[in-house]
Amino acid sequence: MKNISCDIILDLIPLVKDGVASEDSQKIVNDHIKSCSNCKVEFEAFEDIYSEQKSINDKKIIYNIKKNIFITQILILAIGAITGIALTNSMGMFYNFIIMPVIGGISFIVLKRRWYITPISVFILSYLWQTIAWAIESGFDWTILYGSLFYSIIYTSLIVLGVIIAKLLKFAFGKGE
Repeated sequence: MKNISCDIILDLIPLVKDGVASEDSQKIVNDHIKSCSNCKVEFEAFEDIYSEQKSINDKKIIYNIKKNIFITQILILAIGAITGIALTNSMGMFYNFIIMPVIGGISFIVLKRRWYITPISVFILSYLWQTIAWAIESGFDWTILYGSLFYSIIYTSLIVLGVIIAKLLKFAFGKGE
């Protein structure tokens, strides 16, 4: 064991620091750094550099994961809202009694204190969608504006109902303020 060169020990140090080296390799490195001051300095320096790099990499990874989850949740909200609004003039219109409160609950979870953005967005999107669709279908008439307003208010109310349900569930399960 005395014939092991410092180059081999320097190659083993990262494995020992990561905790993936075998027990024999760990023993060889630990025995060697007791007698070799150069390798001991490298061993200690590697620890400082590695811990800083690991901390920075962990923060980047966690940030990227959170960002990807947030983007996915926003896409789910957008797709759900567009699907619900698109169902308005079809036989599936009554699915909105399920879809819109779910969108409200998801918006409360995703957007937290800015949950109000979702009902406002759905109100505007629904109003424009209905007005344009009915104007194309039957020509423009002032009554279209009232009908579009009626549907938009219903959808917004259902989303707010979903937010209220989510808030009550959060409170009931002890995660309230």
